[in-house]
Amino acid sequence: MRRLILIVSLLLLTVPFLGYAQQYSTKNKKAIRLYEQASASFRQRDYETGMNLLLQAVKKDSAFVEAHMSLAHNFQLFGYLSKALEHYEAAVKAAPKSLKVVGAYYTLAIEYLKQGRYAEAKEYALRFLSFHPERNNFTKDAERVVASAEFAMEAMQKPLPFAPKPLPGKVNREDYLQYFPVLTADEEMLIFTARRKEKGRDEDIFISYRQEDGTWGEPQLLSPVINTAASEGTCAISADGTVLVFTSCQSRRGYGSCDLFVSYRYGNEWTTPVNLGANVNSSSWESQPTLSPDGRTLFFVSDRPGGMGERDIYMTTRDEDGRWLPAVNLGAPINTYADEVSPFLYANGKRLFFASNGHIGMGDFDLYYSDWYRGRWSEPVNLGYPLNDHQSQVSLFVTADGKKGYYAQEKWEGRQQLSAVLMYFDMPPQLVPQEQTAYVKGVVRDAQTLQPLKVKIELYNVQEDSLVAKVWSDTLTGEYLIVLSEGADYALEANKPGYLMKSIPFRLKEINDTLRPLTLDIMLEPITEGAKFVMSNVFFDYGKYTLREESKAELRKVVEFMQQNPEVIGEIAGHTDDIGDEKSNMQLSLQRAKAVYDYLVAEGIEPQRLRYKGYGETQPAVPNTSDENRAQNRRIEFRILSVKKR
Repeated sequence: MRRLILIVSLLLLTVPFLGYAQQYSTKNKKAIRLYEQASASFRQRDYETGMNLLLQAVKKDSAFVEAHMSLAHNFQLFGYLSKALEHYEAAVKAAPKSLKVVGAYYTLAIEYLKQGRYAEAKEYALRFLSFHPERNNFTKDAERVVASAEFAMEAMQKPLPFAPKPLPGKVNREDYLQYFPVLTADEEMLIFTARRKEKGRDEDIFISYRQEDGTWGEPQLLSPVINTAASEGTCAISADGTVLVFTSCQSRRGYGSCDLFVSYRYGNEWTTPVNLGANVNSSSWESQPTLSPDGRTLFFVSDRPGGMGERDIYMTTRDEDGRWLPAVNLGAPINTYADEVSPFLYANGKRLFFASNGHIGMGDFDLYYSDWYRGRWSEPVNLGYPLNDHQSQVSLFVTADGKKGYYAQEKWEGRQQLSAVLMYFDMPPQLVPQEQTAYVKGVVRDAQTLQPLKVKIELYNVQEDSLVAKVWSDTLTGEYLIVLSEGADYALEANKPGYLMKSIPFRLKEINDTLRPLTLDIMLEPITEGAKFVMSNVFFDYGKYTLREESKAELRKVVEFMQQNPEVIGEIAGHTDDIGDEKSNMQLSLQRAKAVYDYLVAEGIEPQRLRYKGYGETQPAVPNTSDENRAQNRRIEFRILSVKKR
């Protein structure tokens, strides 16, 4: 739409000159007569005759500016760009300082930038600006061309390492166009959009699984409940592969031409897709979603009214009840007056990759990233050459470890798409996010029956006392996966009514190869008298009994445990190691237990449901034979005294 508006706007530049012989750039009467006959043919929508008459007119006078401009506009309108540029060039050569060729300078600047002819693009953009046109989106485009041409010529002098390869295996098929790949965090599942090359075929969503030899298996349609006879397009998958948001166009009841839908995976089955609702979708076009690793935050693209450009990136989050909140425009510095598309949120949840033709770049659409820092998005950074070049780059997926990038390499001939092949490459070190990620995955089971359990698993940053991620283990298999980023201490909390809570500390100041990935099966103990669990993320300074701030995330989960299980009466037990005298240790353990008791009571837990006691060094969990063992013995435990039915 923006391209059509642009062509029509430029065409209007010549309208004042139509039919006024004294204003023509030529005095050749035959050329003028042919030009006016062409204008009459266009009014009658006889375009073929009109174009032939214009071609005859420029043969009569090769410097006939109006005829060249009309030919150029019409060739551009009908998709013959190379011929259009020839006539724009002829027009500016014939009358370089005439107002009649302002539109020619603009189009030549824009199109030569897309062709990588940077010096010429810069020259024509400067000539367009030399006419001092009224400031609008056309002048913004021209200024961007100047800056982009300078940026591109410099970037090409210092290329980044980039050696893309087709995905190994059977995933790429010659009779299909495949694009917009996404992967789970463990890189075992690949989901992408594809359609057959024949015209008129609709898009479907496919899935491929990694084989033992590292290649990709034969692609299969994702699910009959997701794919329909119409188009299901670009999609996003949560890190654990259980939440899918995808684009569906016209095949389901929605709010506009294309809407976003969500489906959840249980075992190997997907639920019936549900429209994300009016808080996300509109009467306009919504597409190109990307999800945070835990599936609770969604970014997408829309051309709805009220944005900053033709297409903008929006964001929404899911509340505790599973409802998506009203979407908000990301605004500057990410969105511009032009188009921002194809967002991808990296696994750390803080780096957003996207494509734009409104920022300084190498051509039409380039790839950029922006980092979330101190409550705002940073100025976008161009990914550089040759990841970006004069052609359009419109999508990128980066694996959770930051090592690989995935995209679709497309080939076009005019307006016909010849191929689209899924590719991968090693991410240049300069573009790998400093804050790396790892993931933990495993199975949650009942410790006694070994049956899989559906359990809420939450990850907290204990220093910032913030919830980082929340996922559910699979209802049928008990499998879970959750992403962690380096540079923080974490508490992983598993909670399910009727079971003891499970608290696991992760202190990831630095992630290395031995920590990627982590496999951890979680066994939950049913609530019974005498059962106990350790509050692994409750902290005190050495020799002190005042709760440290980073203890609060875990203590809130203990409050939740007590609220979920109102029949439980428990004891808060304090324990120490064997350093120091026995009496002092006994007193310290009692004081620490009481500090926890006081917190829980202050948070609304009835005092009669809790006891507290100090055991000092009398009940070590492991022998006090090393610093590591002594650290395990300095602990707070919760023991079930009784389970009373109410």
